[in-house]
Amino acid sequence: MRKLSKLQNFILRKSLLNTETKKSVFAGFYKDKKVKPRDIEKIITSSINKLIKRNLLIAYCKKTKEKIFIERVTLTPKGKRLAKQLLGVQEHLPFKYKNKK
Repeated sequence: MRKLSKLQNFILRKSLLNTETKKSVFAGFYKDKKVKPRDIEKIITSSINKLIKRNLLIAYCKKTKEKIFIERVTLTPKGKRLAKQLLGVQEHLPFKYKNKK
């Protein structure tokens, strides 16, 4: 798998905390940086689209005649696994133990 950008890592980590995350939450990534608000919206949208193409996110949108607007996102199971890896949470193996008598 290709390396993810810092913004994409931020999106995955924020989405792991909630079941559904609004798109406006991701603007917090640029709170200390000098970037125009319109540019922030474009950059976040393109990052979300790339994560959707990798099957890491599911987007819920509002559709108009001309355009589709992403409102909120959720993680797929593959995205949850990757986000937990980014946080350093070790995944448990699904072993079933039998009691010996």
